[in-house]
Amino acid sequence: MANRPMAGYPQPVGAKYEMVIDHDGPASYNNTGVTLTSGETINASDLGFGGIEYAEADAVSSDGINYVYIMNLNQSTSGPMANALPSVVLRWFVLATGLEVANAVNLSGKSIRVRLRLV
Repeated sequence: MANRPMAGYPQPVGAKYEMVIDHDGPASYNNTGVTLTSGETINASDLGFGGIEYAEADAVSSDGINYVYIMNLNQSTSGPMANALPSVVLRWFVLATGLEVANAVNLSGKSIRVRLRLV
């Protein structure tokens, strides 16, 4: 999986930074059937930052087949919601059915654009 920043990013926004990336899907998706352990993680540290304050994804993947739901699963271990998170989890779903992508499916041929506010 790769996180490719768009040209000109990151951009300062006051004391924070905004980054827009094209995030490639994983070669083997992790669907355990349990919300807390399914999906793939984007770490702020992988982008050169200490925390993710906000994240959102485009409506559909580059091939129009999937969409991504971003979850802040680690909020309980990183303090109150007012704090930035060390990572967010991307859960991939099939647009036509609304079902989560099956375990071990190769999503590496598609990407999703993600907007992040980083600290």
